[in-house]
Amino acid sequence: MTSPRAERLLTGRIATLAGEHGFGWVEALATSDGRVLAAGSRGEVEALAGPQTVRWDLPPDLAVVPSLTDAHIHCVDAALAADQPDLTGLDREGVMAALGSAHEALLERGDEDSWLLGHGWTFDALGVHPDATWLDEAAPGRPVALWAHDHHSRWLSARAVQIGGLAAMGDPPAGRIERDEEGRPTGVMYEAAAGLIDACIPTPSAGDVDQALGAYARTLAALGVTAVHDPGGVAPDPALSGGPVHYREMARGGHLPLRVVASVREDQLERAIEIGFRSGQRVEGDERGRYRDGWLKLFSDGALGSRTAALLQPYETDELAGPPPGGPSGLPLRTREQLAEVATRAAEAGIASEIHAIGDGAVRTVLDVIESLPAVDGAMHRVEHAQLIDPADVGRFGAAGIPASVQPCHLLSDAAAMRAAWGDRSAQAFPLAALDEAGALLPFGTDAPVEPADPWRGMAAAVTRRGPGWAASEAFHSEQALTLERALRGACLDGPRSARIRDQGHLATGARADLLVLPAALFDGPPDPDVLAGIRPLITLLDGEVVYRAPEFGL
Repeated sequence: MTSPRAERLLTGRIATLAGEHGFGWVEALATSDGRVLAAGSRGEVEALAGPQTVRWDLPPDLAVVPSLTDAHIHCVDAALAADQPDLTGLDREGVMAALGSAHEALLERGDEDSWLLGHGWTFDALGVHPDATWLDEAAPGRPVALWAHDHHSRWLSARAVQIGGLAAMGDPPAGRIERDEEGRPTGVMYEAAAGLIDACIPTPSAGDVDQALGAYARTLAALGVTAVHDPGGVAPDPALSGGPVHYREMARGGHLPLRVVASVREDQLERAIEIGFRSGQRVEGDERGRYRDGWLKLFSDGALGSRTAALLQPYETDELAGPPPGGPSGLPLRTREQLAEVATRAAEAGIASEIHAIGDGAVRTVLDVIESLPAVDGAMHRVEHAQLIDPADVGRFGAAGIPASVQPCHLLSDAAAMRAAWGDRSAQAFPLAALDEAGALLPFGTDAPVEPADPWRGMAAAVTRRGPGWAASEAFHSEQALTLERALRGACLDGPRSARIRDQGHLATGARADLLVLPAALFDGPPDPDVLAGIRPLITLLDGEVVYRAPEFGL
């Protein structure tokens, strides 16, 4: 019997991440039919080459690693937000200028009354507490809705408040409409209240979303990301979300431009069960194996920026942001019993849960819930974010096999806020080394569009506990830093493992041929945040096919 021939053969420095520890260095790797045909010594792999084999002999300054999985990214939301004003880091004057420019651009196209959407503002950057009248000044007569940086608060113009009829509404469960002394909405909405305006905002067309997602997939490929876990951004059929796009149909048509594990929201659970949504399930016709059903996304608390993350002890005082909307210790969105009831219902139907928990109080509640759930074959129950963890709870992740789905990039943007809001307890934030020592899986994500979809920035944060340009003395609790190998496993392997996917995130024989060629500076010398955050692949392969090539890659 004739051995299969390699379609592509790479030689050089290749980190396979095969095995439980180490980079798994080999000299050569062959791919065929979208998978790794062999990985090993040059002599062994060369025997699989034929006349049609494409050869890449890499110089010493380049290396190969598996491509990355962003295990927490609101992929469609991020794709659509790419064309919206990004208000990150802007003060009041900067926000007004950015929105004014966007408003004028719409007017120049003859658009006088469509919604102006944006994201990224924070209380700290504004320097003052926001008010709806500012947005009416920047974009007169136009409805404006702006997500905060953490996407747990929203800032609306007076016109948007009027359209939504919010003045006549009471606070929804697990949410709050901020009001002035006369009881009128100020335009700032927290948690569940932030979504009250959604029904008034037009839904993008299917074509618009398809186009945005295709462009965004190319952006991700240029960063080395070929797989994503979307936590409830797109449901498996339009009846679940009311949205125009569903990943299942794209996969059936062979048009899904990256690997996707997509989750459903709590309000979609019964419909999801009805149509047969099950964690780990593929769809008929997805010949390239790009899609899997994911998790049920649940929320236990809010976020740090809005001070709605649920804590075991009260927040430190913050005069600018005012009193925490849910009370001194944050805002629990569900009781332990409420979470357990819906998560158990899902698990019995074969759907695992991923539960949002940022504060240490919420993390403890979620661990209690997950420990009580039956296991699901298609995915592991996960804690999303796990930003502040009481030391007594760290060991529970590894002991119970509960992945901590973390976004190390938040360490950079939240460092000052964590110190201000949590005081000395900030030493318990992002305890990555302790979680690793406890044996926990650490799926890495970016939480885009909350943060830029840049996995290398997050990896730099995990390994050095500081960002580009930070002095060594500014490191955020460096005792919790990970090794480069462990961080790379978090970015490549732990996401697929949490979804019980065995053929992604490594380059052993039979694995998906999803890989990157990138500068070997990643491995040369001591970890440096400027170097790590600046790493970019020269080429990205998905299913053995080139989906990104840098102009300077000439092989």
